[in-house]
Amino acid sequence: MLLRWFAAWSAGLVVLFLVCPTEWRGLPFMLLTLSAVPAVWSGARRSPAGTRSPWWLLLAMLGFFNVGNMVWLWDVEVRHHATGDGGLADLFFTVANVCSLAGALTVVVRRGRRDVGGVIDSAVAALAFGGLLWDAAVLPHLTATGTSLGRQVALFFSVFVMCGTMGALARVSMASGPRLPAVRLLAWAMAGAMSGNLAAIFFTDPATGVRPDWTNALFMMGYACVACAALHPSAITSTQPGPAPADDLTPLRLTFLGTMVALIPIVGGIRMMAGQPSAGILVAFGSAGIVPLVMLRISRLAAQRRLAEQRLQRLVTTDALTGLPNRVACMADLTTALAGSPAGTTVIFCDLDGFKAVNDRLGHAAGDALLVAVAERLRDGVPGGYTVYRLGGDEFVFICPGDAVDTITARIRDLVTQSIPVGAGNVRIGVSAGVAHAVPGDTTDELIVRADLAMYDAKRSKRIGALSLSVAAEPVAA
Repeated sequence: MLLRWFAAWSAGLVVLFLVCPTEWRGLPFMLLTLSAVPAVWSGARRSPAGTRSPWWLLLAMLGFFNVGNMVWLWDVEVRHHATGDGGLADLFFTVANVCSLAGALTVVVRRGRRDVGGVIDSAVAALAFGGLLWDAAVLPHLTATGTSLGRQVALFFSVFVMCGTMGALARVSMASGPRLPAVRLLAWAMAGAMSGNLAAIFFTDPATGVRPDWTNALFMMGYACVACAALHPSAITSTQPGPAPADDLTPLRLTFLGTMVALIPIVGGIRMMAGQPSAGILVAFGSAGIVPLVMLRISRLAAQRRLAEQRLQRLVTTDALTGLPNRVACMADLTTALAGSPAGTTVIFCDLDGFKAVNDRLGHAAGDALLVAVAERLRDGVPGGYTVYRLGGDEFVFICPGDAVDTITARIRDLVTQSIPVGAGNVRIGVSAGVAHAVPGDTTDELIVRADLAMYDAKRSKRIGALSLSVAAEPVAA
């Protein structure tokens, strides 16, 4: 309800500003800018702690703008300055613009942190548009009116940064969906400020420096949008991380980025060849602002690709149930070990005794829980830091030096034969292990097969019902 009242109040003040006599226009202008202060303060207070910084910055922006407006009105109404702008008022307006940009960028960073690629793309497009607008329209006008180079530089950076911020806000607002209009209102506020600045550039009288009063209505709409954004219920979540849309650098998007990078230099070059004024230095600064963003975009995509490859590698080489390295990883590591020092490589092939009974009597969920518990014990409890692999089912493999076999098999017995909690009770199982020592010329498959046969020989030789470790070693295959 308060939002609707303030929107109606703001619209009425804008209309009143446009229709009332010139000497009274300062009143509706100041009423709107001052009434926006408590609105933004309210939005800041309603936001969760730790997310209020954008609203405090926008509140500071309103404070500096209001002070600057008072100085501006004093110059016009009391001191009767012909220009109205300049001097101390410009200083307050500059600080206010900095606070405004900082607040908007803080919203972009907080809300768009999961959509960095899309935000960068939108900012690049907006910066390219700003550079094009500057080179094709603003610069010729400033040149024709004899604006100083220092003033041109200040205006260029103002237009350029505002365009980039507006583009980033637009992206964040579109990615936020229809339920977060506060960000969209901030984008409209930036658009109002941008329109006001452009109107001031194009419609200011070059002889007197006076600009039409109607241009201030654009700034008033910007103030109103900031206040409405703070009053909207979605302001509470506007500074929290937004969704993470798909971020793929498709050929179309790559072409778009390349076009945006080349747009400013191409247009500037065409104007120079045609003998028209072109801000070579400023265009260079514009390109220097876009190129790092594109490089950041590409580097992020490269990092995402490496991360995806690493995740895929983990999926390929990791057992989904236990998190242990799987058969693929075991074969790869064993191949590497045999290539390095085959004579010192030994494989311990383990198979759980009693696992099938647990699986049949208690169910597959209990069987899975048993495998996870055994995997954790073998991974964390075997000395020497040797890797344990799950080949499948209830089969586990160790790759180790030959002189570590006795230590590892003894530890396997202690770990596996201890009572294991499964579901509402405990179970006890045993383990059979086969040991195969590599010899020169062995292949990975040959060594695994020999260890597997040794394990089956150990299982056959055990006493019926035994729960302790039974180990068989080569020459099982003989």
